Amino acid sequence: MVVVVSASVVVEVSAAVVGAGVAVPQAMMRRRTDRVAIRRTGSAYGAVTVAYMRASLLRPGASGPVLLGVSTEGRWIEAGSDGGEVIGEGWWALPGLSDAHAHLAADELDLEPGDPDEIRRRAYACLDRGTFLVVDKGWRDNSVLLTLVGAPPLEAPDLEGAGRMIATDGGYYPGFAVETDTEGLAETVRGAVEQSRGWVKLVGDWPRRGRGALPNFDEKSLSTAVTVAHDGGARVAIHTMAPEVASMAVEAGVDSIEHGLFLDPQDLEKLAARGGAWVPTVLRMEAIAAMLGPDSSGGRLIRDGIDNVTALLARVPSGVSVLAGTDLATAPGHVAREVTALVELGLPSERAVDAASVAARRYLGRSEGFVVGEPADAVFFDADPYLYPETLERPAAVIRSGKQLR
Repeated sequence: MVVVVSASVVVEVSAAVVGAGVAVPQAMMRRRTDRVAIRRTGSAYGAVTVAYMRASLLRPGASGPVLLGVSTEGRWIEAGSDGGEVIGEGWWALPGLSDAHAHLAADELDLEPGDPDEIRRRAYACLDRGTFLVVDKGWRDNSVLLTLVGAPPLEAPDLEGAGRMIATDGGYYPGFAVETDTEGLAETVRGAVEQSRGWVKLVGDWPRRGRGALPNFDEKSLSTAVTVAHDGGARVAIHTMAPEVASMAVEAGVDSIEHGLFLDPQDLEKLAARGGAWVPTVLRMEAIAAMLGPDSSGGRLIRDGIDNVTALLARVPSGVSVLAGTDLATAPGHVAREVTALVELGLPSERAVDAASVAARRYLGRSEGFVVGEPADAVFFDADPYLYPETLERPAAVIRSGKQLR
């Protein structure tokens, strides 16, 4: 049931300034998500008229308490007076979770065309779990973009994404991707940009029977694809699970490395220098390794790659945007499970939480939330996610454009 906050919501944000690049003791670097208490008037959830939230948030650039309210249009405004019954105490808030590698056309890798009704169902499931920003990394068709672009904010998350994926003949599941060669790649990318929502998805490598995982494109072709996409205003994401291809993609200027099992520390330094992204999708990689089994060459390759990812996650340069993505390894909206997996593989907990929230927003050029004039989006938790990342899996309340969804 959708619970409507129909009038004024007030948030008090007490801010301690942490200047960018300023060296401070580690104990002082502990960032807290917004601690909130909610008050309301009105006798029934369907008739909530006033709510009051008190939050404590470390936000760069703020000099003191900031009061925010929610307008009848569902946007943050300067706060009015408080009042009402306390219905929540000691909660923390984020401006929404983010899934940077979703496929809303399916619940699993069934390779079938997307069904609009099912896509809408998955989109709302994301909202219900507090996932307000999704990057859909492509499918066999453009069904997700055709269904969700322009959808109202109470029906779907904010969406970026690719349309149909791009591969070579024999370089992915037969008939799934647009198939091209090095000579035709530039024109194929140009067409993909026109049908995209800001992204082009390349399949960088694929296993060939008896030959192992092989590249689909050379570095020069990838570089050309990146140039064409950027000229059209789109980013490039690349699927890569094979040795050498991730390094080649980084050299070519690819924006986001998907999986990236065989990245190396030098690749990450180069990616950091230009503010690139890495979406490890560790739950999906674990699932593939389990499916292939430890006695297969493919299973051993994936397991070696996961071991490499584990070694890298503990020391990823700060300039790399490590982002969380579900990649059909969980039900829609459950990106929090990927956060838990990233922590288990060694990514520091605060960075893992950011990977499914503000890091994705920053990378995609969006604000970190709670800004006057922007949609009043917030996801609340009964414990500090930076201290207890698993709490992301159980949001206490979800507010989207000023309306309470749970």
